[in-house]
Amino acid sequence: MRSVLFIDPPAFCTAVEGLVAPALRSRPVAVAPPGADRAAVLALSAEARLAGIERGMPVRQALKRCPDLVLLPPNPRLYARASRALHEVLRIYAPVIEPRGYGHAFLDLTGTGRLFGPAVDVAARVQREVRERLRLAISVGVAANKLVSQAATTVIKPEPLLEVPGGNEAGFLAPHPLDVLPDLHPRMRRRLDDYQLDLIGEVAAIPESALCAVFGGAGRILRARARGIDPRPVLPPERQAEFHVVHALVTDTNDLGVLHPLLRLLTERLGRRLRRHGLVSRRLRIELTYADHTGATRAAPLPAAALDAELWDAARRAFTKANARRLAVRMVALTLDELDTAESQLDLWEVAAEAAAAATAAGDQPADGAAGPSCPRSPSRPECMGRNDTAFFCGAPADTGHGLQDAIDHIRSRWGARGVVRGSGLALSESRSRDARPAPSSSSPAPAPS
Repeated sequence: MRSVLFIDPPAFCTAVEGLVAPALRSRPVAVAPPGADRAAVLALSAEARLAGIERGMPVRQALKRCPDLVLLPPNPRLYARASRALHEVLRIYAPVIEPRGYGHAFLDLTGTGRLFGPAVDVAARVQREVRERLRLAISVGVAANKLVSQAATTVIKPEPLLEVPGGNEAGFLAPHPLDVLPDLHPRMRRRLDDYQLDLIGEVAAIPESALCAVFGGAGRILRARARGIDPRPVLPPERQAEFHVVHALVTDTNDLGVLHPLLRLLTERLGRRLRRHGLVSRRLRIELTYADHTGATRAAPLPAAALDAELWDAARRAFTKANARRLAVRMVALTLDELDTAESQLDLWEVAAEAAAAATAAGDQPADGAAGPSCPRSPSRPECMGRNDTAFFCGAPADTGHGLQDAIDHIRSRWGARGVVRGSGLALSESRSRDARPAPSSSSPAPAPS
């Protein structure tokens, strides 16, 4: 049976700030962006929570409720450094760690019992070492899957440790309110409120067909999670099933001059992550949050090995479909999912040689009727300058010793039946191959491909 731990340091950001400035440890502290027209509380200490402040509350309202509140600007570098120090302790006991924001993480201890003993003993040891090394308190949930271990850290506060035995997941969740269920979408939560469903056990008792009639395919997942069923594996960052970026705007706006450059910045960040891990994505999903806290979600398919420009174009198309209201946008989130390993790209000049061989073997004649092979896109021909025609590749040798069928078989074996290499300027589909032209001889100048 699997053994999964969820590490939850209470008020991690403000606790780290208290390590840097000990005078803040007993004060109500909140982290919020300074100078924003619509600043909201991003993190808060236990003292601030006792004063009635909640995460996401506007700063003006928080100051009215607690005049002694200490406001600090976000310090991502400090929080990231503290998270890395915490993970150094966790790596001693867990072969697989999945980070979940600053300080939070899932640990998969399956198969480590002979090394470190039962999972609950490992959890107690981790708590002790984190307290001694980093002077941080952490809560730990121990269960057979990610969902129940995370829910355990919600119900045990302020207790530091709770183990849910395997097979008792549904019984553990049943008496607790729906807010304990992790990752429950706010729209689904409001819809459950409409049906006066308050407890997880009430949702688990509803037939799957009834939930699917209201929520569609998401109803099946909702019922499974209400019963404590969660097959998701614990994945390290390099193997996670999606890449996700979120940006909260300082001021609500629906100005495309602000939103489109923001989309470009976010897609470039996602593109760097894909290239760093050698992955490709098949779908881009955008989620907008409006000023009235409502949202809209749309998705756009992606070509194989999409470049940053193609990611940006897909994001703009998805944004146009999602932005169907006249309200100002408050937050933009982009997600790349359906990830797969990127195939190795063909060498540029190798592709050019194969294209020239295919055109030569086809025996086509130049469009202008000139005798002998000549480049139809020579610099001496002004009508070719700036032309975007991907049917042929100039500047390649006239004969490489490969026949047309060999070239087509080679390309189709790598790129599918259509035989299209995206981004390289080569197309060998049936409609394009009839328009192919012979490549120039070795004596003619070789202009750069457009």
